[in-house]
Amino acid sequence: MAGKKVLVIDDEDNILNLLRTGLEESGFEVVTKSNGLDALIFIEEEKPAIIIADIMMPRLTGLDLLRALKNKEETRKIPLIFISAIEQAKTVQEGLDLGAVDYITKPFKVSEIVGKVRHYVPAGTMSRPPADTNEDVATDE
Repeated sequence: MAGKKVLVIDDEDNILNLLRTGLEESGFEVVTKSNGLDALIFIEEEKPAIIIADIMMPRLTGLDLLRALKNKEETRKIPLIFISAIEQAKTVQEGLDLGAVDYITKPFKVSEIVGKVRHYVPAGTMSRPPADTNEDVATDE
């Protein structure tokens, strides 16, 4: 179902797997990508309902990905949440100024991410009823 997916982008497999599991258990359809360039191609073709992206990724950073999305009419309104180990105020502010709807630092609780996704994605776009929220904590190790 195009437009009803959660896209998670991170170059760490453990983060991708943790978020995929938590979001799927909460009723969301999840697609994962491990670099910004592959993600950009997917976004332009599929128009996911929301994007969760790391900042530091190969081939295209999260900030550059967001810039590219905001420059195109058909992708500029897709909400993007950054998850990153980068905590410097300058980077956080840059991400928000570019148009990210939120910026969450690692480590994070999966339940926090699920809550943010539920906030930005209407319940009618979920692929199945939600299960109990996973409380695992993700680190950037």
